[in-house]
Amino acid sequence: MPILDIFLLKPQAVIDACENRRAPLWISAFIILTGVIYGILVALLQRSLGGELQGIPIADIPLWVLMLGNILPGVLITIMIHIGIMLVAWLMAKALGGRGELGLLYRAGGYLLPLTLPALPAVAFTVATTTTAHSAGAGPIPWLYLALAVAGAASFLAGLYQMFRVTQNFQSTRALFATALFAAFSVSILSLA
Repeated sequence: MPILDIFLLKPQAVIDACENRRAPLWISAFIILTGVIYGILVALLQRSLGGELQGIPIADIPLWVLMLGNILPGVLITIMIHIGIMLVAWLMAKALGGRGELGLLYRAGGYLLPLTLPALPAVAFTVATTTTAHSAGAGPIPWLYLALAVAGAASFLAGLYQMFRVTQNFQSTRALFATALFAAFSVSILSLA
């Protein structure tokens, strides 16, 4: 399976996720890659913001400790997000009369993780500003990070649409409606945070 198929949002990538016996290895690699990139971004942003982390000046924390301290939770967070994507997708599929099939959704959902990579700087910035105590305000999320987050969310939703088409055998309108329900549910949950 060419990795490019995932980013080109080809249905073949979802089919590969469902049928390839090596798909669990790819999914594990995507989870680890996403968690590591997220952890590194949080650590680098914490370092650039300065201030204190749990009462310790960030400048006094070795960079490798800061990175490791963010990479490990980053991988765990990515695992939880992957499970959350699968469960919400399952709910939306069942709500619209789909087969559900958690195993297929788990595999296909893992292939959606690389599509979220552009959104990681915005998420990491938000986490870095909330976990560090700094003297100068960090300000709002930079416009570039917001643009990347919108691009990442759009590509993820496009991949989710393909996932519903392939795994649930939905027609275009039903897959679009399931994707819209997924997005509405996710936005409502995130607005509570």
